Amino acid sequence: MDHLIPIARGGKSDKKNCVPSCKDCNTKKGYKTRAELAMEELRNTEKQKK
Repeated sequence: MDHLIPIARGGKSDKKNCVPSCKDCNTKKGYKTRAELAMEELRNTEKQKK
């Protein structure tokens, strides 16, 4: 189970904030929001192109 707003950042364990997620994806995301993770992956992709 993944928290859209991580508990470490004030998110709650309620049905509005929880979504299914595999262990690997949830571990990769860590305490980041999904938007922050997407931006990080975009920056890494751009670095690899250079």
